[in-house]
Amino acid sequence: MSLPSMPSTPASSTSATPVVPTTVPVGAVSPQPAGSGRHTGINAATHLPEAEKRQLFGVAIDALTMEGAVDRLWSWINEAQSDARCRYVVTPNVDHAVLLQENPDLRAAYKDADLVLADGHPVVWASRLLGCPLPERVAGSELVPHLFDFFNRYGKLKVFLLGAAAGVAEVAAGNMLQQWPNVQTVGVYSPPLGFENDKVECANILTKIARCKPDVVVVGLGAPKQELWVHRHHRLIDAKVALCVGATIDFLAGEKQRAPYWMQRAGLEWAHRMCSEPKRLVRRYARDAWVFPQLVARQWIANARQAVAAEQQQFDQQSGKMAPQQPSPQHQQDAAQ
Repeated sequence: MSLPSMPSTPASSTSATPVVPTTVPVGAVSPQPAGSGRHTGINAATHLPEAEKRQLFGVAIDALTMEGAVDRLWSWINEAQSDARCRYVVTPNVDHAVLLQENPDLRAAYKDADLVLADGHPVVWASRLLGCPLPERVAGSELVPHLFDFFNRYGKLKVFLLGAAAGVAEVAAGNMLQQWPNVQTVGVYSPPLGFENDKVECANILTKIARCKPDVVVVGLGAPKQELWVHRHHRLIDAKVALCVGATIDFLAGEKQRAPYWMQRAGLEWAHRMCSEPKRLVRRYARDAWVFPQLVARQWIANARQAVAAEQQQFDQQSGKMAPQQPSPQHQQDAAQ
């Protein structure tokens, strides 16, 4: 479904007018500005160096702040791409770390991702405990509003919303139009259940995106479905960037509410979500609470063994240089003669 930028445009068979609610959900999409003003110096020709990586739980996570992530997306969206490949972003949290251990397809999707950002305070805390610290949490549900806020101030952005229940993305589009006038929702679509296994439906989604020609596709299909689908089709998605960001479309629509700010800062957002959707999340979070500490312990032990082995190797090398060389038996025999 294509959406024009102005709510007064009449609907047609191939387009629909965004639903503009009378109020925007308070706190649902109200990011603080990303950065401190230096963004105004970035232009389309800017090429940012690759971010440092942190190896955690079998995946390489980019060591970026929220500001750095927005800079990277701005650079990709504004550059002239040499190929037609859509870059995509994944945001691992504790549940993703657990799923990665048992799902080789998800590991492949993470390996090929262009940007991997830590979504979840426990992942950041674990990185510091393990001696490979990440600078901060960069949650997908916060990255999207920060990106919109930035483009609303310094440019224009065309967005396609893929996911959420029927009608939710239209409400999100209306909210976005009110809060970010320079962010145009050019299309929305809520695919049917099981679409990922239907080649015809997948082709239909790709066609809808291509007709709208967005800069960014916000993908809210749930993990690991969204990461697997984007990985499978990222060379066919006609957009510059795809963001795999879970329930973000629901948050933009006010369909779901983020945890209070103090809970987010304390790393307790999972508790808020679990209480909001107990039937869906209690079992998942119980499993994660059991498995994730084991992953941290396993990597801590592996890191400790590697450190001991490295110290032993260094000691052996130094000992070899310091020890006097003993003459061989042949040399001793020659000397005696």
